[in-house]
Order: sequence, then structure tokens, then C-alpha cells
Amino acid sequence: MVLRIRKPHKGGILIEFTFSIPVCIALLFFVNDHYRFYELKNKIRNLAYLIASMVQHVTNTHTDKQLTLSDLARISYASSLNLFHTNAMFSPYPLGIYFLTHYLYVKKNDNGNYQHQVCSITTGRGKPAVNSLFDGMNKAMNSSTKTPSEIEAIHPDLVCDKVGEERLLIRCYYHVPIGRDELFKSQLGFHILKPSIGVGGNFLGKKESFIYELVISPKPGLFPVKDS
Repeated sequence: MVLRIRKPHKGGILIEFTFSIPVCIALLFFVNDHYRFYELKNKIRNLAYLIASMVQHVTNTHTDKQLTLSDLARISYASSLNLFHTNAMFSPYPLGIYFLTHYLYVKKNDNGNYQHQVCSITTGRGKPAVNSLFDGMNKAMNSSTKTPSEIEAIHPDLVCDKVGEERLLIRCYYHVPIGRDELFKSQLGFHILKPSIGVGGNFLGKKESFIYELVISPKPGLFPVKDS
């Protein structure tokens, strides 16, 4: 007589494998999102340093070293190619985001207050020009006088020690076009994570996932920027 032992757990491995599939897929999505998140953060950081280098050297061959608003537009456009390609930073925004840079220049006056100038360059709200892509950059400039406490509130590293000292804050963002905040996640290649990114002109400040600030001492004569 042959005794046959019945296996009560027949198919258990298959059931365990079936339950493990969703876990494995979720883990793969998380790994992908984690890599993509830090890739974009690293790109915005590198972009800020690239801008700083170009600001310091772009007018080296010019007789007049002072920067213009068009110079900053060229610099922002060229640096944004670190992530975007050709006109991908313009409408219709195939990556679901556009690029924004603030150049905040300060100079300490002899009365203790600061000369303050903000130049904003963005690829939002516009399409690239036919002849020169950088001409499609949206440009704005504003000049004012601020107190030391106001400058410190903007960024502590902007506070100068000596009269006549200059500082420049380069602030780089990725932003989502208005009405596209539900689409940029998939367009950027995220599956699970949804990074915090400002929509249109609404900034989230330090809560934004893709923002980088860099303070430098510009070469004498570069600033304030000329509106041309």
C-alpha cells in the first residue's frame, strides 16, 4: 500500500507571489520618483551656479561692462537648457513646467540703507520669438531703496559689511502654468510623489521642491542692470 500525503498548502507560493506584485510595483515607482526628484533638484542647483558664472563673465569682452535686461534674458535662457531642450520651456510646456529666475541686487549706501533692484526673467506667459528664442523671455525690473532689516528679511547673506559693498541673490524656480497643476506630475515623470511647485505667479517660498538660492559678490560695474 502506498501512502499519499496531502499537501494542505498547495498553491501558497503562488498566492504570496500574487500579493507581492503590487508591493514590488509600488517600490519600483518609489525608486523612480526618488531618482527623478533629486535629479530635478540637482539640475536647478547646477543651473544657479551656471547663471552665476555667466553673470560674472558674459560682458568680459564688452567695453561697457554693465549688464542689461537682455543680457539676463540670454543668460536665463542659456542656463535653462540644462533641463529643457530648444523651446520646451515655452508654451505649450511639454514638461508641464516653465522656468523663472530672480536677480536681486543690493548695494549698501553711506546712510546705511540699500540700493535694491529686482530683475525677473521667466519663460511663462509667452512663446519663443521666431528669430531669437531668448526674445520670448518675459522680462521685468524694479528698483527701490530698502532698510537693513528689509534686506535681512529677504536673505541674511545679502547684508553687507561695508559701504559700497554689493551682493547678488540668484533665485531659480521651476513653476507650473496656471491650469496645469494636475498634469505636471505625470509630465515630469512622477508616479507617486507630487512635488510642491508654485502655480503661475503664486510662490510657495521655502516649501517649493524645486527652488535654489545662491548669493554672490558680483564684479564691480556689472550692476545695477540697464533696461535695454
